[in-house]
Order: sequence, then C-alpha cells, then structure tokens
Amino acid sequence: CEMQARTTAGWVCGTRRRASNGDYYASFRGVPYAKQPLGDLRFKELEPPEKWSGILDASKEGPICPQTDVFYGKLVYPARQMSEACIHANIHVPASAGDLMQWSDEHRNKTGLPILVFIHGGGFAFGSGDADLHGPEYLVSKGVIVITFNYRLNVFGFLSLDSPLVPGNNGIRDARTLLRWVRDNAARFGGDAARLTLAGQSAGGAIAHVLSLAPDAPLLMARVMVLSGTGFSDFFSSSPVFARIISGQLLGMLGINPAQSPAEVHQQLVKTPLEKIMEANAKLIDIFGLTTFTPVVESVHEGVTPVLVEDPEVLISRGRGRCLPLVVGYTSAECESFRPRFEAIDVLSMFRASPQLLVSPRLTFMAPTDKLAGIFDQITEIYFNKSINMDSFVQYCSDAYYMYPAMKLAMLRQGPAAASTTLYRFAAAGHHSPLKEAFGISFEGTGHVEDITYMFRPNAALAARPARHALRDLQLVTNVTDFVVQFMSAPAENCARLVQTRVHGAVTAREWR
Repeated sequence: CEMQARTTAGWVCGTRRRASNGDYYASFRGVPYAKQPLGDLRFKELEPPEKWSGILDASKEGPICPQTDVFYGKLVYPARQMSEACIHANIHVPASAGDLMQWSDEHRNKTGLPILVFIHGGGFAFGSGDADLHGPEYLVSKGVIVITFNYRLNVFGFLSLDSPLVPGNNGIRDARTLLRWVRDNAARFGGDAARLTLAGQSAGGAIAHVLSLAPDAPLLMARVMVLSGTGFSDFFSSSPVFARIISGQLLGMLGINPAQSPAEVHQQLVKTPLEKIMEANAKLIDIFGLTTFTPVVESVHEGVTPVLVEDPEVLISRGRGRCLPLVVGYTSAECESFRPRFEAIDVLSMFRASPQLLVSPRLTFMAPTDKLAGIFDQITEIYFNKSINMDSFVQYCSDAYYMYPAMKLAMLRQGPAAASTTLYRFAAAGHHSPLKEAFGISFEGTGHVEDITYMFRPNAALAARPARHALRDLQLVTNVTDFVVQFMSAPAENCARLVQTRVHGAVTAREWR
C-alpha cells in the first residue's frame, strides 16, 4: 500500500498522486464516515461507521447518492454507479503532512495543516464530492488538506414527515456527521481540526451556512465560506407548509396512506424499492422544479439532532454564527449558466401563463399573504415592465436567487460583536471556461459554478484547461486559491458570545444564551 492512515474505524489504504505544481499528495477516496443508511436506517440520522478489520481500499471514490440529473446531464457528471450506500468522504493530504500522519499517540501534540471541508452543490438533488468537478490539486499544492464528501440527496436527504423516523434535513445532518468525523480523525491525516474551514457552493453553500448557525458550530469549524447560496436563498423554500405539500404528493404517488402511524409510514417507505422512489422523485421535480426536496424548518424530535429549528434570518438576529469569520459571495452572471436548461424546458411559457410563479419559492411560502401581490408588482415593474423575455428573466434570477441573499447576509452580520465578513462579486473570466465549453455557450461575465473551477480542478467532468490558455487561467487559479488560503490562515477570532458549557456524554458542547 502506497499511503496508509488509521481512522477511528480502521486502517485505509490510499494512493500517491501528483498535484498541479508537481508535488505529490496522498489521496484517500471512498472512506465511510458513517454507517450506510440501508434498511431501517433509510431516512434516519446517520450512525457511527462500523469498524473493519484489515486495510480498507481507499484508492477510488465510492458510488454517488441516488439522483436524477435533470440539469447538467453527462456534460458534468459522467454516468457512474449510484447507491444508497453512498456515505463516503475523500481526503486529499499534501506531501507536507507526511511527517504529521498520526501513526501513534506520541505525535498528537504536533501542529497539523489547515483543513478545507467542501460541500458540493446541485440543488439538494444531484452532485457528489468526487474529483471530476472538485479536484483538490490547486489547494493541496498550497498546503491545504481538502475533504469532499457525499450526502443524501432528494427524497432520502430532505423528505420531511415531521416525525423522528423521517424528520427531514438528513442531508444537513449528514454534513454535520462528516464534520464530527473530521474532528475525530483530522490529526490522523496530519490535519488540525481547530483550523477547519467549512465551505460550500450553491445548495452546499446553504448547508454550510445553516451549519454555521448551530449552537455547537465553533466546536466543528473555525470559519465559513458561503458561495452562491445561503440559508435563506430564494431558490428554495424552507417552509414546513411546502414540505407537507411535497410529502403528501410523494406518499400519494407511492400508494402510502399518510393517515397511518409514523412507524407504519416509515416501514412502507423502507420497503419501497429504490427505483420506485426515484421515479416518483423525478415526477415531483418535473412538477415543482429542481429544488423540490429542500431544507425545512423542523420540529424537535427525541433522538434526532436538530439542525434548523428556526428560519436562518431569525437565528442570525439572535447572534448565531456571528463569531465565525465569513466569506460570502456570488458571480456576476449566475443564471446565465442555467439558460440552456431554461430554454430546454421553455420556462418563459410557464411564467407567461402563470406570472405569479415569478415570486420566489421562499417568498411564496414565507412572506405574509397580503404582501405577495405587492411583491409581484414590484418584480414585474423592475424586471418585466415590457415583457417576460429570457434576458430579463436571467437577470432577475441572478439578482433574486444569488446576489440579494449574499448581500443580505453580509448586512445582517454587521455590528460590533461580529467577526469579519467578506462579501465578494466574482466577475473574472479566463480564456478557457470549462462550463461554457461544455454547454457550447458564450456570455459576458461569470456564471454559476464557474468561480469554483478556479478553486478546484475540473478533472473529468468539465475537462481540464488546455495548455494554450494556461497563463491567464493559471493566474486566476493562483489569485483565487491565494484568497482562500489567506482567509483560512488568518488569526482565529474568539467566539466571545460562547458562554455556557454543557457536557453531553463524552462530548463537550457550548451554546449561546
């Protein structure tokens, strides 16, 4: 075995790979960070990983979580095995961590490398932490341990029946479980859990933001990066009312009587074949759009870790997350990336037939009903005064779903007790855009996903940048990764508002008053 490390569950054997600067790094792929949610564990909170004997092969990524890719298709995510047994992490370790790998307890006091945990996007419906889009080469070459992972998507990650057996928000809990796993295993890979930056893009940004608002967030992360998505972004609704509508539709499609007890409903869901569930999932996305199964403001259930008990805006107003340094941003032309999809599904005909659908999912279910008409009038006056056309819709989509939530989050964090907040707008364009070339499109500015292609190397999914364009593109890669590393390396800020210490079993947790 080229590279070995010992996790809390057992030994793993990784591979030795070469980074973009020619340095080698250790890559451990497909490492289970929890027990796979199969059988009765379907829809439940993840349990600790089962221990194994011998050495686990960590040379390749595991299967991706069940999904129906209605957006990017094979342009981005090549066909690959899907399975509910998809709870795996990929840990990429710079060569400089070699002497820090924890072979025995005598090394425990050494200072480890900074860690970036990245949550992939995909509308809570598709994607993975695989290196086809999230290649670690750019960042590991700068001394950063990069960790990506899969979390449950669609029905399995976000169906809410408001019961302890199907509580909703499991995709968010999966990410929290991953953070706890990293905290327990960081030193074993040469990392420093106290220097962990949590980052996410799009739906992943929303999840990262939500997790940063948890009472124990400072025990799991030191700082946060929220890219093109926040916990209150307008591209999804966290309303329990919307969640009930979706769950009712799903149970009806599956022939399950919702009037049964939660245990009976859960058992029928457990026994329903994966293919049948995913067929219903796809039909619901056709009806309600990509962000059908999404985070929801949840009830507190015994035995279930709460992750979103109130709307993120309310939590921020109470000081949650304000002591963690934050980067939040958006690209200059977010929804231009979606134009091919908008045209394929003829989104304009839908909005012309039902203009009220222009009001975002979040506002539709969260705004007072007597305000909705006024909101609609303002939207049409500002963006669609003459007609609903594709250019105006793309601009509205970019502003409402991405720009405004990012600016709003930055504004809500202002105040004397808040940690540093960096708001950015990414408008840089290289000579070679993997995304634009993949779709065969061209537009000015930077679209959704384009910014992270300068942070992560798009290996297979969007094709690597050709050598003829290397100079300008590599300069952008340098600028972006320097920005990330500088943010990760800034002196830690004290979470002064963390006060009360409580002990839950063997885990010490701190909470805000």
